[in-house]
Amino acid sequence: MRAIIGVVAVVAVVALVGSACGSSTSPANSCGSSGANANVNTTSSNSFSPNTATITHGQTVCWQNSSSVAHTVTDNGGAFDTALPVGQIFLHTYATAGTYPYHCKIHAGMTGSITVN
Repeated sequence: MRAIIGVVAVVAVVALVGSACGSSTSPANSCGSSGANANVNTTSSNSFSPNTATITHGQTVCWQNSSSVAHTVTDNGGAFDTALPVGQIFLHTYATAGTYPYHCKIHAGMTGSITVN
């Protein structure tokens, strides 16, 4: 019985940690209503605006596709690679300090970076 309780406790802790530092894509109204600490829009000129943002570790960035074409938000280090259809948002929480460059796989030269303090 103790072994089962121990396994359940470990699973619960792993689930909480996993949900604290993650990513999600959704057709929300806007980044403004997402609760994110920094917001990045895609533009019809195939750029991220702003293309740099600074946050504190544990905070969340929201990307919103405000343009009329599909994009991706792809972390150069492989942490995430998500399609960003027109009108959708993507949220990612950064757990550790560092500089995190990202890009759009569809549009060459569409790049940005997140600095996490």
